[in-house]
Amino acid sequence: MNPPISLSNPFRSAIVADPWHLDVVDVPEIHRDAFDLCRRALEHVRSEHQSTSVLLYGEAGSGKTHLLARLQAYLAGLLTIYGAAPPAVFVSVRLQTSPQMIWRHLRYRYGEDLLRPTADGRSQLERILLPRLNAVYPEIGEPRIWLERLKNQIRSSPDASVEMEDALDRLDQHTQLNDRDLITVLGHLLLGRHRRDARAWLRGESLPETALSRLEVNTDQDDEPEERARRIVLSLTRLTDADIPLVFCFDQVEALQSHPDDIAGLLKFGQMASYLHDSTRNVLIISCILTQFYLKLDQLLISSDRDRLVEFGARLISPLLPEQAERLVEARLNTSTELRSLRAANPERFWPLRKSDIDEALRLNKYTPRELLSFCAEKFEAVLRPELLQTKPPITDYLAQNIEERLDHAAATVSTDQTDQIVTHGLPLLLRLIDPSWELKATVRFRDADLVFENPRSRISVCLCNHRNMTSLAGRLRRLRDQVKEQVLEEPTREKFILLRDARLPIGTGAKKTREHREQLLAQGFQWLSASAEMIAALDALRGLLSDAKAGDLSNSGESVSPATVQDWLAANLDTRLLPLRELLDTLLPETVTSPDQNEDNDDFELCEDISELLHNHNLVSVADAACKLDRDEAVIEACARRHPERFGILNGPPAVIFQLTLQSSGGEANTLG
Repeated sequence: MNPPISLSNPFRSAIVADPWHLDVVDVPEIHRDAFDLCRRALEHVRSEHQSTSVLLYGEAGSGKTHLLARLQAYLAGLLTIYGAAPPAVFVSVRLQTSPQMIWRHLRYRYGEDLLRPTADGRSQLERILLPRLNAVYPEIGEPRIWLERLKNQIRSSPDASVEMEDALDRLDQHTQLNDRDLITVLGHLLLGRHRRDARAWLRGESLPETALSRLEVNTDQDDEPEERARRIVLSLTRLTDADIPLVFCFDQVEALQSHPDDIAGLLKFGQMASYLHDSTRNVLIISCILTQFYLKLDQLLISSDRDRLVEFGARLISPLLPEQAERLVEARLNTSTELRSLRAANPERFWPLRKSDIDEALRLNKYTPRELLSFCAEKFEAVLRPELLQTKPPITDYLAQNIEERLDHAAATVSTDQTDQIVTHGLPLLLRLIDPSWELKATVRFRDADLVFENPRSRISVCLCNHRNMTSLAGRLRRLRDQVKEQVLEEPTREKFILLRDARLPIGTGAKKTREHREQLLAQGFQWLSASAEMIAALDALRGLLSDAKAGDLSNSGESVSPATVQDWLAANLDTRLLPLRELLDTLLPETVTSPDQNEDNDDFELCEDISELLHNHNLVSVADAACKLDRDEAVIEACARRHPERFGILNGPPAVIFQLTLQSSGGEANTLG
């Protein structure tokens, strides 16, 4: 019998990249002891009303993320083999972030996962809030019926808002949330009001003053952002108690290091986990690391932080035993409905593979699920589809294809709300890629600098200016101006201070103070960098590729690709496949002196911002209409747009039309026209 033309290879998906998506098959016998440890730790939190922690470690491809996905599916009630799961909130945190933004990253991930829908359609936030409201305010009766009534009444009756405020006030008195803005936003989320802005606020995203006013929250965003994020995270943990524990799963801890000797990120992680443990009574912390990283973490963390990470136990994600390997192969084959009739007619248990194939894999030391599945994928195709056999591509070809996929994904998904995270995490990696002597230093001279890099010859200071709130941005630029105190940055071949703003965030004509402070700083020697969407996408692709390599999650046909290999390839391809990053470096590096005719003069900057603001509201506009609205000559408008092809596109007329290359969708995602 010939196999059907559409027959797919059941062994090809060998990596679980996201704990929210369980692999096509789960074999309970594999890593049962580690999974049971997590379940016992969860029960400990529930019974003892005390936070605790588990550390999981294993080789690359051993199944750490798959184990987290199994736990998530179990808590969601999707794996009935283990019996009914206790109620819990699952939060997945891949630590692709910088040390100075670790609490903001946790707030973003926490807020994102709280808003995820569960099996019954409700979000995790609603699942924990409604029972808590019912407990402290029993007059509401059945909470879901109560909430639906308020949602139906909210448009016609102010009493619905008052009733919700009373319930949340009772909750605040009982739980001591101690954050008026958080309580207000929770009310919006429950009632379905201002949903987009409320979700963004919960995740810690920057919002313009109009959105903050609409939410009725504080419009002054000048407080220290990391401290603010820490407070919000702790307040959110108090929304539930130990009966519904919070499970924080930290993966890719290795990505916190910008280089092998960097300890700042690991120390910050240890401090954060320790603080989260000691400040709560309802949290289970699960951390996943590579085996070779286990000793490093043990040596570098202070003893109290290390003890907090392994309090309930540490467990090795063990290599596959022969019977487990056989069970995994068989389970994969059983998932294919296309193979079912073909296999029924063949007495061989592993047809179209043989048991000797599995034995051969183990003799070749392919003991991790990833290695075994990749080996079986090749054997499967050699038997049924020899003409389609995919041999392992050369590493250069694999990395070239991988980076292109990441660039495409980043261009389609990366929004301006992620720019600060991408820059603070990716820029240290980029600088060390071209010169390992660059070191990230503490901020001393300018307190409002977000990143300070030094090598024996030069210094680069970077201030991120990606605020949507113009009052906050004006305040930051004003503080920088005051910190300069008549100093002028000299010797541009030795020192640069960069003011970086995502080009997709125009500074509108109404932001007069912001423009004024910016102009004053430029006169003092500061430089303005309008980072294009291509630059941000390329930096995100670079940091993701390196982070996956450090965590052992980058695999070429089952074989892990080392960080050193990735770094060498990136350095060799910076001027070809990642050209936007070369352009970024040309602005950043002190050794690269930008000639005056390459810099935007102030009039050109303001015109670019005015055009961007116009396009932000209208998507595309004719040159004639733009000239009329901005009170500029048509030729000046068109010439400016043509000088900045990284920001604007032009459709030749008549009439000539300008459009912004990257738009923000209603969900805040970036979409590329074309």
